[in-house]
Amino acid sequence: MKHFAAGSFVVLIVLLPRIASAQVKMNMKQIAEGVYFMENSAGSSNSTFVITDEGVLVFDFDIRTADQTLAAIRKLTDKKVRYLVSSHSAGDHATGAWHFREDKPVYIATKNQAKDLFMQEAKEFEERGQSSEPSNAAYKGKELVRPDLGFDGSMALYFGGLTFQITAEGTGHSTGDLTVYIPQRRVYLMGDLLDTEIHPGQGESAGVFYSYVKGWIEILDKIMQRNLPVDTYVPGHGPVHAGRGVKDLEEQKRYFVVMRDEVAKMIQAGKNVEQIQKEFKLPQEFAHYRRPERLRTFLRLFYNQLIDRGL
Repeated sequence: MKHFAAGSFVVLIVLLPRIASAQVKMNMKQIAEGVYFMENSAGSSNSTFVITDEGVLVFDFDIRTADQTLAAIRKLTDKKVRYLVSSHSAGDHATGAWHFREDKPVYIATKNQAKDLFMQEAKEFEERGQSSEPSNAAYKGKELVRPDLGFDGSMALYFGGLTFQITAEGTGHSTGDLTVYIPQRRVYLMGDLLDTEIHPGQGESAGVFYSYVKGWIEILDKIMQRNLPVDTYVPGHGPVHAGRGVKDLEEQKRYFVVMRDEVAKMIQAGKNVEQIQKEFKLPQEFAHYRRPERLRTFLRLFYNQLIDRGL
């Protein structure tokens, strides 16, 4: 079957008036034999690819950066991209399959992801393609490619001498979170179930928010309880910590538990959600986390799920 590879690239985007100029740079790092991690330095979604003797497998692909991922692959190998796997249906992880169309890869996703891509995400993709906003320029003239194969539970892909254990983990960051474990490389691709050194975002598809914190914690516990021989858990956002192993999952779980408990104390003190957002004091252990603008919306998520479901 197939593998996956990656490369490094820099894209300078000059935005028009009223939009601040920004540089989007994808930095490549090899984290295992044939396994390449592409970090988005602006804090947006990462991508990973694996190169095997039979071809390349790509995990996550944003329409705005997937062309750079493909260019990086082309620099490392002349083998075709045989498989695409998206961790969930959000636009920054599942909209860039169009860039790989000439290789005719098989696109694998969970059934929930496929449903979201056929419904909410397709509508948003079309709207962005018709937009005159410079930030939506990457969508112009592109098509949203939908999965070829949707599954529930788990599946094993045997490709290029490697095993890709693909698992539908349930509802955590999104309704269809998917992970990929490559035992021969001791690497576990987590998608947005793991963010490192960055405040997590609410899983969404076309403006519909799905994240469920209790389920997210349970998924992290479930993965840790598998006790798999993993050197590196690969995040959907933030830097990869090659060789750190399960400590990354432990830190992600602790983030949710500590933050949830702080919000619960403020609710007990009679604070409403607006007061919590204004008065919340970030625990020191998470003070170095990037993307603080995400914190406000996540505090609302904690508040609503504590009130509505007991979280």
